[in-house]
Amino acid sequence: MNSQVKINQKIIADAHVHIHKCFKIDQLLNASLINFHKISRTKTDLENSVFLIFLTEMLGDFEFSRLLEYAQNHHQINNWKLAPTKESISISATNNENQKIFIIAGRQIVTAEKLEVLALISDNEFADGLPVETTIRNIVSKNGIPILPWGVGKWLGKRGNILQKLLNSDTFSMVYLGDNSGRPSFWPRPSFFKLAEQRGWKVLPGTDPLPLKSEYTRPGSFGFIVEGELNLAEPGKSMKEILLNPTTSVQPYGSLETPFQFIRNQFAIRYGNHN
Repeated sequence: MNSQVKINQKIIADAHVHIHKCFKIDQLLNASLINFHKISRTKTDLENSVFLIFLTEMLGDFEFSRLLEYAQNHHQINNWKLAPTKESISISATNNENQKIFIIAGRQIVTAEKLEVLALISDNEFADGLPVETTIRNIVSKNGIPILPWGVGKWLGKRGNILQKLLNSDTFSMVYLGDNSGRPSFWPRPSFFKLAEQRGWKVLPGTDPLPLKSEYTRPGSFGFIVEGELNLAEPGKSMKEILLNPTTSVQPYGSLETPFQFIRNQFAIRYGNHN
């Protein structure tokens, strides 16, 4: 591998992105770039930053496969040109000003216990409806990174007890948790995050945009920053190595949902006002 593509950089990433059917990919990428630039101007040297969005596609969604086909044909979507990397799990998107965002494949699975699990850096499909421990093992066996993301009401009651047991057990060497910007600012930080961090397990934030037309502006606004030697030819594989490294420090960034926006979005999701 050409060593020139492997350089130590600030890596700014959103760990939980959906490309919903109501989104236009070029608009999402434009918004992501704006959001990433806001962070990089205050936290890093812009010229030494690389931007990544991790897709977390749900059952029946195959947006990454479609984008990969476009990339293999060097397809242009308005001001963005898609191109393949040297791996099947990532795509580079470059705009007319030569600004780049890497798109990394991933899935979102719903377990038998109705817990969500993300499989980052994987283009494999995973079955819904299996026990959470089986789901995590399946993700690890297929070289993905399993993340249990926060969601409204998802970590309460019986499901909270299951997560507590998982975090207290020695079943897995590491379980990643996921924060997201949809968590309202007036709610306290879940105690599970502190428990995970005490064990040396990473919390990877992401936006988790809702299937509302206005949510295409969210990706890139909430995520994490790491430093590492990123192979630009294989960013997915390289990011996995960085995240699995126990010495890697994860710096979260971004703001939580305002009370007004949280209530508005929850109302829109429940009553079909998807705009």
